[in-house]
Amino acid sequence: MSDPSITFQMAIYSALNAGLSVPVYDSVPQGTAYPYVTIDYQESEMGDFLSSRTDKKMLYLSVWSDYRGQKEVLQIMGEIDALLHEKNLSLTEGRVVIMQVQSKRTSRDSDGLTYMGSVKLKILLQF
Repeated sequence: MSDPSITFQMAIYSALNAGLSVPVYDSVPQGTAYPYVTIDYQESEMGDFLSSRTDKKMLYLSVWSDYRGQKEVLQIMGEIDALLHEKNLSLTEGRVVIMQVQSKRTSRDSDGLTYMGSVKLKILLQF
């Protein structure tokens, strides 16, 4: 049994890339124009049970925009919510038991011009 983190991240990337109106990156190429979404990081708590293993994951996404105000960030976070909340992803290994958007927030970047949105997903994987 291997760690499903890579398979899960590939499924998230595919779902976001296919369903969002903006590009999605794990590593942003230099000079990339706004807006875009980044897959920032994952946290996992592993649980071994009698018949299968269950991982509780938190996945963090960021939305980046240079639109004046929060409107664009909020719209993109709404797209992410509609695309992923309570949805089932197809994995090559294991299965998503539940996936929920747990929180969303916006903030102005330190440059005073760029806005960032943060989306936190809570996921339960079984394999």
